[in-house]
Amino acid sequence: MTKHSMYDGPFTGGKDEDRVAHDIVEKEAWLRSFGMAPYTSPSDYNISKVNKKRAESLEKANSMFSSPPAARIVLIEDAAQNLPACEKIPGVLSAEFKQHLEGLKQDCLTSVNWSGACSQVSHAIKQHTIDKVVILGSASIFSHTGEYIFWQHEMGFVLAIFELAKQQAQSKKTRIPKLYFQDPSFCAADHRLLQDLGGQVIHDPEAFMRYIDEKTLVFAKCPPLTMYFQDLLQTRPAVCISTDLKQTIDGALYLQSKYSDFPPNFDIRGTAESFMIGRQKAELHQAMHHLYPSIPDRGLDNFLVNMWVYWQGEKVDATREAKKVGKLGNKAKKWLESL
Repeated sequence: MTKHSMYDGPFTGGKDEDRVAHDIVEKEAWLRSFGMAPYTSPSDYNISKVNKKRAESLEKANSMFSSPPAARIVLIEDAAQNLPACEKIPGVLSAEFKQHLEGLKQDCLTSVNWSGACSQVSHAIKQHTIDKVVILGSASIFSHTGEYIFWQHEMGFVLAIFELAKQQAQSKKTRIPKLYFQDPSFCAADHRLLQDLGGQVIHDPEAFMRYIDEKTLVFAKCPPLTMYFQDLLQTRPAVCISTDLKQTIDGALYLQSKYSDFPPNFDIRGTAESFMIGRQKAELHQAMHHLYPSIPDRGLDNFLVNMWVYWQGEKVDATREAKKVGKLGNKAKKWLESL
């Protein structure tokens, strides 16, 4: 299953702690703007730096008032304690945040900027009866390394995928699919939020053992290579939206030869070839353009870069096809006899 690296110090995603503290306070302010209770799961991070940055941010905001220092201190203390109207419980979905994510979902379904990706996913879904949509590694919005700009757009796309699966089920008059999330970084606040969005959180590694099968759509953005090859590809879902398989083979072979991340006898190429038997594929495109219009060369406008959709081709019922041929033969025979 997925391996977790060990660090001597707190994990900060490659950023210095002051930058992480700044990003946390900015994200909490963003959540607060939608009526969500600001919260950050501390994990192994030194949260004292965040508390200091919060105080600095509040002091800066209150410095714009003409109040005397004593009054400004009261304002700071009140702001720190005044959680918004969502029962003051981190993760409880506010009406404003639900509306925001619903807007992003609708943008994915209707905007020309997303039309390419959504049409490709829709085409793959129509080949199957999907009863489960499993999202792997969607990341915690409440983690100290959680990043909100891409998280919100990815969640909008995930909800759009789920909507497409539900629409297909309704058109086929089959059971409405269920939505599942799995990520080891989830905290209790993530559980509440995802459940309020209509999903269910499953614990690692349940997805691979109980939930993914030939009627499942899987979305896994940038999964760890060990999990990708040893777990995900082995389950053979009906539809898989994930990192470009061809590009990941070389990376997996490198890890196997240099760091023993894979067992020496594990057949990486063979696993990929087996997974692709009978499958079609398409690269996702036209997604999230102009996310950073002020920084055109940033290269982050498409969060689906190097993402592909893989789906099992439509199965042909040999018996049914034989009957069709037989019926056509009988019709031809009767036509000849009538001449």
